[in-house]
Amino acid sequence: MSPSLVLYRRLLNYVRPYWWAFALAVIGMVIVAAGDTLMAYMVMPIVQKLQNPDPAMTVQLPLAVVAVFLLRGLGSFMSEYGMAWTGHRVVFDLRREMIDRLLSLPTPYYDAQSSGRLISKFTFDAYQLAAATSSAITTAVRSALTIAGTLGLLFWLNWQLTLVSIVIMPPVAIVIRYFSRRLRRVARDVQQRTGSMSHVLEEIVGAQRVVKIFGGQAYERARAVAGANRLRQSMSKQSSASAASSPFLQFVGACAVGLIVYLALKQSESGGFDAARFTSYVIALLTLLDRLRSMSGVNANIQRGLAAAESIFGLIDERPEADHGTVEIARLRGELKFEHVSSRYAGADKDALQDVSLTIAPGESVALVGPSGGGKTTLVNLIPRFYQPSAGRILLDGHNIDELTLANLRSHLALVSQDVTLFNDSVAANIAYGAMAGASRGAIEKAALAAHALDFIRALPDGFETLVGENGLRLSGGQRQRLAIARAILKNAPILILDEATSALDSESERYVQAAMDALMQGRTTIVIAHRLSTIERVDRIVVLDAGRVVEQGTHAELLSRGGLYAKLHRIQFSAAAPVAG
Repeated sequence: MSPSLVLYRRLLNYVRPYWWAFALAVIGMVIVAAGDTLMAYMVMPIVQKLQNPDPAMTVQLPLAVVAVFLLRGLGSFMSEYGMAWTGHRVVFDLRREMIDRLLSLPTPYYDAQSSGRLISKFTFDAYQLAAATSSAITTAVRSALTIAGTLGLLFWLNWQLTLVSIVIMPPVAIVIRYFSRRLRRVARDVQQRTGSMSHVLEEIVGAQRVVKIFGGQAYERARAVAGANRLRQSMSKQSSASAASSPFLQFVGACAVGLIVYLALKQSESGGFDAARFTSYVIALLTLLDRLRSMSGVNANIQRGLAAAESIFGLIDERPEADHGTVEIARLRGELKFEHVSSRYAGADKDALQDVSLTIAPGESVALVGPSGGGKTTLVNLIPRFYQPSAGRILLDGHNIDELTLANLRSHLALVSQDVTLFNDSVAANIAYGAMAGASRGAIEKAALAAHALDFIRALPDGFETLVGENGLRLSGGQRQRLAIARAILKNAPILILDEATSALDSESERYVQAAMDALMQGRTTIVIAHRLSTIERVDRIVVLDAGRVVEQGTHAELLSRGGLYAKLHRIQFSAAAPVAG
């Protein structure tokens, strides 16, 4: 089965729930095709009555013409609106499936994809598919029905001449097949380059402050202009292929029509073809030629739609996160055990973690420190199963985390990272996010108070109902961080992951929030990724990672006394922070 046919069949599966709207649209197309054929036929009685006047037909024929046009207009409305409605529903269903797939894709997929290209599938590709399923397919089906009806009329008027018209079919089919393949290839390039340009523009908008401060306007302009130019080149190729197919098909059709008109004129000279039939035959031929022309023009849109469908189905067919777990733990003690865990990122030439074994007792606070690239973040990312270890296993309260359902596993975790993520919603909605959306206002205020965020929230124009802007743009860095901490406090999870959770705060706010975090950590298993060693001096244990291996662990005092890597990092950091005597 050809790839195009597979795509058509798969798209029809999405049309099936709306078969009634599609059926009404097809009925409308049949009415339009019948109207076109009737108009070509009615030329014959009109010409006959011109030769032999009849007072009764003088009234009836004009009324019949009006009736045919009214009927054709109704059919046109039914076909265009019915197909457009069906197309929009199909695209909506596909977008809904893409959203569901996006929310279930594994983290490594996002590492390999640009957000601009993903967004392009929802916008540009979906638009191309909507155009193909509405206007393009409507025109194609309606024209095909009109061609069939007109051919029937032509056979009835003069079957010998009509047989000649069949000669045009093979060359037309060959041309359509050639240009269809070329149009599909070019459409894929257009989609890819649209996604690339969207990605560049998204980076320019998101990093506009960095661009301005570091004078990156020329560099970013060159990137964006180059992307726009590549897109222009692909779209020019697409227009060229589309523009070339239409006149070529029309030329083939015109040659055949010219031959048929010549033969018809020769027949009329010998009296074998009266004027009325001849006129009706020519009108029907011109209708046929016009529909062939419209068919050639619509092929480009259909091929763009099929290429868009390929892209959309490519995302829908991506494999979601593996979730084969069946165990759900209601109450968690919080014991974490890493047994000979190794991990390597896709495409990397060495492990990010190498044979790490580590046990964290329930309620214990452990800080992960070490040079950049040591494996701290990698180790933490394995706990919620953002990534899978390449060797070893991770146990939670004695259960392999792969045995737990993803939802259950992640329900026991709270995360506060250095890169705070906020949504363009109210302050309250950002604190009571996701599964906590049903939290009471009292619980939300209590969490904000514990995070030392209540005062600044009440000072906002609308308090807890204030919109924070895109990623909290209307708030300061310290305010955004405190909202993220309040979110973690409200979740009240037994396991906390803190990735430089106080790094964005000023000294006074850090002091208050650090006290809140110390209280929150009591009785909970806490993993702290820290670069500023002053923030972790009071944790139960410090684990030092270097080159993916655990090289030291102990309390702050024990590690300093050993004079190892931790002592070296501590000495470097505090000597750099010490004031210079003047």
